[in-house]
Amino acid sequence: MKQIVVKSLSLISAFCLLLGCFSMAACSDPQNTTDTEPSASNAETESMEDPRATLDTPNVKYGGHTFHVSSIASETHYTTLDPEKLSGEAVNDALYERNRKIEAEYDIVIDCTSTDIGTNFTLLEKQVMAGTDDDYDMIMQICRNAFSAATRNLLINYKDLTYVDIDKNYYFDDINEQFTIGGNTFFAYGYDSINVFSLSSALFFNKEIVNEMNMGNLYDDVRNKNWTYDRLYTLANEATSDENGDGVFTLGEDVLGLIGNYDRTIPCFWVAAGEKLINKDEEDLPAYAANGNERMINIMQEAATHFDTDAFDVYGADNNRLSAFMDGKALFLSTGIGELSKLKSTELDYGVLPWPIYDKNQENYVSRCGDAWLHCVPSNAENPERTSAIMQALAYYSADTVYKAYYDNALTSKYVRDPESVEMMQIILSTLSIDLGDTIWFENLRFPLTKEFLTKKGNIGITSTFKSYERIANREIKKVMDFLNDQNA
Repeated sequence: MKQIVVKSLSLISAFCLLLGCFSMAACSDPQNTTDTEPSASNAETESMEDPRATLDTPNVKYGGHTFHVSSIASETHYTTLDPEKLSGEAVNDALYERNRKIEAEYDIVIDCTSTDIGTNFTLLEKQVMAGTDDDYDMIMQICRNAFSAATRNLLINYKDLTYVDIDKNYYFDDINEQFTIGGNTFFAYGYDSINVFSLSSALFFNKEIVNEMNMGNLYDDVRNKNWTYDRLYTLANEATSDENGDGVFTLGEDVLGLIGNYDRTIPCFWVAAGEKLINKDEEDLPAYAANGNERMINIMQEAATHFDTDAFDVYGADNNRLSAFMDGKALFLSTGIGELSKLKSTELDYGVLPWPIYDKNQENYVSRCGDAWLHCVPSNAENPERTSAIMQALAYYSADTVYKAYYDNALTSKYVRDPESVEMMQIILSTLSIDLGDTIWFENLRFPLTKEFLTKKGNIGITSTFKSYERIANREIKKVMDFLNDQNA
């Protein structure tokens, strides 16, 4: 296979291609320029003419091979590979029909089991370490585990997956490029991994509170770049109300300004401001970036001050926050786009916003993309060439089926109730950014760091805390660089 160079169609162009009927200016430019996207008919022609839209796998039958896969089952994040039957639900049926097409084309039978995150990693370890090659053709991993597995030689290297070509425009090249180190691809997301988008961070807001308190048009705030951290803090404090008058602000009983899971909310404050724990240089090499970064320190010190007020509840990790929001007990809910599926039955009038820019000096909105799931190939897989053909077909056939169903039906028709929210989601999905310290090095950096916010609260010293993680970050980076040097020796 040729050398992989990540230079394919951008996420936002692909998104607009599938949502031509919503061709809003924000889709091409988060700052609302006058550029327009091609019409739906032109977009379809453009897609057909794009040589990268082809499926270059062999015309071969695999003799009824049972293609064993272990996935993660999650309705919210759409990680299910193979539904049992048609149900009338758009994404379910698109997945089902895609798989039957692939089975017929390659003469295979997809056999999929579902487990949880930890079990799937254990399955991978056991299969490779035990030396069995007839267990699973693919095993789904969350990206941090996929990265760990790749650096332990538990996965087939992408350059050895004959028919996998991530230059194709049915791969999320903007995201995949951010995960490379020194030009090396450890894993890649195709259009079969729609959980990349369901895990993207957003702010849901209560329109009823906004209207009652004359807070103005928040969508216009976004368009005009008035949607800043100061604006978020101001509105959150204005909305906070001691409903039962007991002098204590309680989640689910009183109206709070901003609520969210600590592990998924606190990182948004640095990522949305355009900062990262780990940056990459011009040679695509990682380096710890938080120590001594005055802008990042000031942003997080300011955020920590607000976390300690009655208006914010971002220190918990339970599901009561979604219920509180649905009951009208919060102005803002920090969560992922996938959570929209849980709001379909609520009577609450809600909308969707991107995370704000820090201030007007920040050029663009930045939306945090979490560590999503993808299917990986065990390093001792029985027939990696066959698996690579099926992997490529899954990504290819997902583009106009699963991917399209998710956006056209699940999101824009079912789960949001106004075209402005669709526009906001286009902004979110056109500005996705990952922080290596927040994803592949979650265990050593993001998780313990956010736990420090949780335990120390207002007493956290941001400067000293960021400094204390430099040694850990450098140790983890060195491990990866040593691995790459060994690979290239």
